[in-house]
Amino acid sequence: MSTKIEVCFITSDINDNSGSYRLWVKDLAEYFNELGITAYINKLTDNIKSNVVIILGKSDVGKCEDYKRNYPNNLIGIINPTGGILYSADFIIVGSIEEKDSLAINKNVFIFPLIENKYRKITQKIHTDKDKIVIGVHGSYSHLAKFDPYLKKAIEEFSKNVNIVLKIISSPMPKKWVYGRPEIHNIEVSDFNLTTFSSDLLNCDIGLVPNISDNTPLFKKTSKDKGLYNTDYFFRMKNKSNSGRIFVFIQHGIPVIADLTPSNLHILGNPENGFAVFSKDGWLNALKELSNAKKRNTISRNALSEFNRLYDPIKWATKLISDIQKIEKYDKNN
Repeated sequence: MSTKIEVCFITSDINDNSGSYRLWVKDLAEYFNELGITAYINKLTDNIKSNVVIILGKSDVGKCEDYKRNYPNNLIGIINPTGGILYSADFIIVGSIEEKDSLAINKNVFIFPLIENKYRKITQKIHTDKDKIVIGVHGSYSHLAKFDPYLKKAIEEFSKNVNIVLKIISSPMPKKWVYGRPEIHNIEVSDFNLTTFSSDLLNCDIGLVPNISDNTPLFKKTSKDKGLYNTDYFFRMKNKSNSGRIFVFIQHGIPVIADLTPSNLHILGNPENGFAVFSKDGWLNALKELSNAKKRNTISRNALSEFNRLYDPIKWATKLISDIQKIEKYDKNN
């Protein structure tokens, strides 16, 4: 009979403000333990058995070769690698289909979505009609450039008829926001702080998630033989694109308008759950629909129901453990 699997996470970045630690180490270890799988953090022994799977946090993926050399009988996994890609890991944990494909040279790339455990049971916002609509954006400062050109134009036009506040929740900005900034009167900026983040989100009425850049002006050639038309989309996104920014809005009861990033479509492909758009009119029409409080409540309820169905972290953790146990090296040693 095979020995029961154990998981040891190794990370030098024990910091709840770090999403990669919070979601893929701390929370994932908790899910594994809920499933009856022994999981711990930074507790390797000298005589480690082959049933112990070692998973290196994002801050420690550069140590992969050392761990493979020191623990040749153990599976070594890495989380969300950045920069130089380490293909020698036995498996990689990522947050999206986009990232999985970009690392497909490693045949064992497993998705665990960016699900915030701390917001799983939070009470959703109830929307009411109000004189001023707060439109929220959160995430890295770099996402703000993605307002250009279509979201910028849509917000400017929307603000002509609706009293709005654009609320930005981000890490301290390295410089003044210029590229993509809408020419509107009310823009508020709040520094991201994990202790106040939830209340900041609950102050929002609509959530925006821009991510892709429009490259259409760079590609003007058409060819029916090659299947190229003047109506084609040409946009650019990071290989690490994911739907994590959507999730926290949904968990808080904030209806979402996001762009056509592939991961977004898993939940927003159904227009009853929110809006996936690209053009100026797409953003604008969605903003107009969500100016109605009743519509916001309907969309947010639908989205949460679908989120809970698609993104139960225990189900994803069960699948992840199953995938790890199917890796040939683990199966052979245990």
